[in-house]
Amino acid sequence: MADAAQPPVEEDVVQAPPPQDKQKAKDQPLWLEAWYNPLAGVRTFSSCIELADINGNGDWKLLIADGQRRLKVFSGTDLVLENPLLDTPCALCSLYTDYSDAICRPAMAVASGSNVYIYKNLKPFYKFFLPCNEINPVEADVWANLRQAKITTNAAVELLEHTKENGVTLSTRSVELLSLETTEERENYIGECKNTPLIQQTVVTAMTVLKKDKEEATGIGYLVLGTENNRVLILDSQFQILKKIHLVSAPVFMCASGLYDVDYRLVVSCRNGNIYTIKNGELLGVAIELESQPCGMIRVDKSILVGTMGNVMHAYHVKGKKQYSVYFPAPITNMCPIQLETLRGTKACIIALANGEVRVYNGKSLINTMQVHDTVSGLKYGRYGREDSTLIITTKSGAIIVKVLPRLASLEVTKGQHTGPPPEQDIPLKVPKKTKLYVEQTQREKDFGIEMHRVFQRDLCKLRLQTARAYVKILTDGQGPLSYTGGSSLRLTAHVQGLGPLFKIKLNIQNTGLKALTSIPIIFTYNKTIYQMWKPSMIIPVLVPSLVYHYEVAVRCIEESAGSDVIRVYVCSANSSVPIITALVNMPLTDFLLP
Repeated sequence: MADAAQPPVEEDVVQAPPPQDKQKAKDQPLWLEAWYNPLAGVRTFSSCIELADINGNGDWKLLIADGQRRLKVFSGTDLVLENPLLDTPCALCSLYTDYSDAICRPAMAVASGSNVYIYKNLKPFYKFFLPCNEINPVEADVWANLRQAKITTNAAVELLEHTKENGVTLSTRSVELLSLETTEERENYIGECKNTPLIQQTVVTAMTVLKKDKEEATGIGYLVLGTENNRVLILDSQFQILKKIHLVSAPVFMCASGLYDVDYRLVVSCRNGNIYTIKNGELLGVAIELESQPCGMIRVDKSILVGTMGNVMHAYHVKGKKQYSVYFPAPITNMCPIQLETLRGTKACIIALANGEVRVYNGKSLINTMQVHDTVSGLKYGRYGREDSTLIITTKSGAIIVKVLPRLASLEVTKGQHTGPPPEQDIPLKVPKKTKLYVEQTQREKDFGIEMHRVFQRDLCKLRLQTARAYVKILTDGQGPLSYTGGSSLRLTAHVQGLGPLFKIKLNIQNTGLKALTSIPIIFTYNKTIYQMWKPSMIIPVLVPSLVYHYEVAVRCIEESAGSDVIRVYVCSANSSVPIITALVNMPLTDFLLP
């Protein structure tokens, strides 16, 4: 599927607020300190933190899927339960699976490797296996023939290499076989693996919950899984696959909205740096292309906020139109949506930066800044205990910080708050008055505009032609940094190291063509009254395409009062008297005072 190009839009770019506004935001505390445990020892991320009423009594618990393969449950300031996990978790979600439970207790889904573990009442309830990847028929036939001893090891390797060159993704077993160098190693490996079934398992990369028929918190939810083999799976309440959507890259972040039985939309950020939209099970043709890799994505009302590795947060409408951009002084580590259940229903977002700052934004306006003095590894906003507005922060050192938003706190944008370009932009520029010469030149351009444009285009074409001819002459004479000779392409860089009188010339040679080159001579020419080289020529045995070869040559300056000179490096060819490529090394002045 070809991605449709985005229509050009006017970007609303927002720079960081001025120092006085930033200081004003810092002086007004927004969060209340509730709990700080620097010795919690949790190793987790935002996707592995969940707040849920697991007992159905209105007392919400904090659940953390730890990187040490532990599912930890916190109540208040105490660790009340700790369950072991079979694999390192990558996501944690809570969802309701039926309406028959009068107490309304949710199930917990923990994604670990190729499985999703379902817990009810904090006890193992169900285990969902991801379906295996489809094996290419050619690869399956190769291993079947190896099992029956119908083909040799070398023939099997050739078939697998040919299949890989045709763009087929091979299984881990075949890739491991191709990585072995000797025939003996390959035969031993085939003997160990040929009698086991050929399967290729995938893993979960992202997980979220899509409501089935009610927007309420206790409504039935469907699990949405993103897998390493570029699939998005939607599971029903019985954890059976309802939908399979194929993407062009592996998903890393997902946001779900709407109802499965009515109308729903999935926004998926993939590893290739693009954002795709799935509407009612169909992949839409419009893709959002980012200038750098995404490091976080959340949905706030009808906007999709995407944090990128370029220290920028972009806001897009759910239909793909760009709204604005906010630039930050440090990399973005985590993002989290926030919603106040007030009359106006304020919605904002929380951004954690690598310098320890935790910022609250309402749209593109900075509301508050808080300093954590550590790198934030996870953020989660929601209800904890009996408090509706609680922010859970986990840090790189393993600490847990709990902040509470006061019930009378406001996230509205104030009238005097800086929300756009600086006020200096509205000051008009002092444009000088029009002189008689200016008026005459303007009239001349109006009268002879066509002729002036033709002359300019003609001179521009001549300049381009002369530049192209000079560049071709440099390449054909072997004087450029890159040359194309005899169907081959070489790239040569040379630099000198040392203060003297002993220097070292370092050469980097790369064959950027498609053919391997053999027996390539390299010759150095220099002023023998100034420098001395013990090896003024060398022969490179072979240059394999795409590999960079490194060589070093020693040079000694033998004349103290001669200054410096140039040493020329020639990469020659056996079929031509013209060098393939040439490099000039400007030698520095020699410091003879050094021992």
